[in-house]
Amino acid sequence: MESSIHDKFVAALKDRISRIKLGDAFDPETEMGPLISEEHRSKVESYMKLAREEGAEIVLGGGRPDNPPHKDGFYFQPTLITGVNNSMRLAKEEIFGPVITVESFDTEEQAVEWANDTIYGLSAGVWSADQSRAERVAAALRAGSVWINDFNVYFVQAPWGGYKQSGSGRELGKVGLEEYTELKHIYQNHANQPIGWFGKK
Repeated sequence: MESSIHDKFVAALKDRISRIKLGDAFDPETEMGPLISEEHRSKVESYMKLAREEGAEIVLGGGRPDNPPHKDGFYFQPTLITGVNNSMRLAKEEIFGPVITVESFDTEEQAVEWANDTIYGLSAGVWSADQSRAERVAAALRAGSVWINDFNVYFVQAPWGGYKQSGSGRELGKVGLEEYTELKHIYQNHANQPIGWFGKK
């Protein structure tokens, strides 16, 4: 988040997250269900301990709800963490839980550098009223999908897959279909003479 709007953004994000409705995943009114297992929830909880150790601030959530919708569900509160920097494990590892961290940057170059400083590269998002800047940053990000002024929008016509350690190959679209094919190159010399591609002997 750009430093100039950090506090305003965090306040608005905190308000929105606080209104997320926990509940049964099969209930149409539910906005967030439980995690998959006790082991998974324990892993997410370990990152809350790490956040405190690394000096970050848990602004909202950070634990199990006091009154979970179902006592046997592995619920975890939607969580907002600030004071994160790019040297922290919290910023570099995948938590796979309902946790969002906020980092503050001063320049476009710094934002791109930090976003790309990861072993992952599945997707990214850019929000900006400056269309040229948004397109410039999107092109510079090392991610398989980049959304501008939106997030998590999918089309069957568009390829899906990541860079670096985020997946292998592509699904969906023409490129996704090509994943199921085997390409072969066949060359035949009709002149019956060497073409000297690698030099004459």
